[in-house]
Amino acid sequence: MSMYTALTGVSASQAEISAISHNIANVGTYGFKGSRVEFADVFSSSPLEVGRTATGSGVQTERVTQIFTQGNVTATGNVLDIAIEGAGFFPVRASSGQTSETLYTRAGAFSLDSEGRVVNSMGAQLMGWPAAKDGTPLSGTLEGTIPLTIPPARGDIKPTTTINAELHFPSDETKIGQQAAVPPAAFSQDDPTTYAFKTAVVANDENGAVLNAWLYFAKSDASDAADPTTTWETYMVVEGSEKAATTTRSTTFDENGMVLTGGQISFGLGDRDISVDLSGSTLMASEFEVATLGHDGLRKSTLYAVEVDANGTLWAGYSSGESIAMGKIVLANFTNPQGMRQMGATALSQTPDSGAPMLGVPGESGFGLLRSGSLERSNVDLTEELVNLITAQRNYQASAKAMETSSSLSQTILNMRG
Repeated sequence: MSMYTALTGVSASQAEISAISHNIANVGTYGFKGSRVEFADVFSSSPLEVGRTATGSGVQTERVTQIFTQGNVTATGNVLDIAIEGAGFFPVRASSGQTSETLYTRAGAFSLDSEGRVVNSMGAQLMGWPAAKDGTPLSGTLEGTIPLTIPPARGDIKPTTTINAELHFPSDETKIGQQAAVPPAAFSQDDPTTYAFKTAVVANDENGAVLNAWLYFAKSDASDAADPTTTWETYMVVEGSEKAATTTRSTTFDENGMVLTGGQISFGLGDRDISVDLSGSTLMASEFEVATLGHDGLRKSTLYAVEVDANGTLWAGYSSGESIAMGKIVLANFTNPQGMRQMGATALSQTPDSGAPMLGVPGESGFGLLRSGSLERSNVDLTEELVNLITAQRNYQASAKAMETSSSLSQTILNMRG
């Protein structure tokens, strides 16, 4: 029996060395929690055996327990690197084919995939509660969690139909730029003598893309004693091509410098028209000036900033100036975290031993705070593990020596019988 007793010692030492080696190998793994092997002695005895003389039958591996102490938090500068300071796990949705399951991890190295989903390095999606624009969570259950997503663009697309231009045209006959005469020669965008002024305008096409558009203005009629009105002509060039006017292109100002006729000028742009509204323009004794210039087209606003606050609200800033809460990061905790099953890649799953997950908002009682731009390092103490490795090695050697001694004794007995 001594041979088998020593063998259990060798096997137990091997298990401990494996666990220690695993800890050492993952000393640089973010969110990793070290494990320890717990042993129990083995006694085989019958009811009629004297208990005080029992020698025991060796050792057995009782369980391998993860140690959920806090690891050091290291700043990374990446907003979607999130460390938990305190209790809790990130719930993540891992998919494989048509099936998916919710796993739990302390590793908070997240990023955005091509569809804007917040995922870890294994592609598992970070789960959270939907939230109102102000960050108020709209759910409070595990079933109510959703994959958190930050769209790279949001909003509606609408092609430009109206350009609103409030311009100040000069009433002075000499302030007409390089225009050679009044009225000028036939308009050409390449000939500055055929127009007085030009200005770039913003307009969107059917896909929301910005068009390269320009408005050109030429003075066609000056005021005189017989007729105090002044007339200007408007031309539109889009992507280098002059567009035909579908209405009169003339805008006439009265003797007070206010628009008399031609305040709305339309130009054909494929299967639609763009209207240039000059009704707010004036004729003034000053240089040409663009007072205001706008349009009614819409394009999707693009993502330019992401922020995660200490309470888990995920904010996204867009080029439209909006800052919108995209969801609430939730944390999960368990009555017995040591009962969870290790799934690899620092992920764990619930088991009957761990109990059902309890969800909560970061910062609430029983849940830690979040620190964006940081990651939790492994809680493995390398010095301690190296000392444990030496101890386990000696235990292995001692058990192996016991096996050798038992083998020698058995050989001696066999020699005696021979």
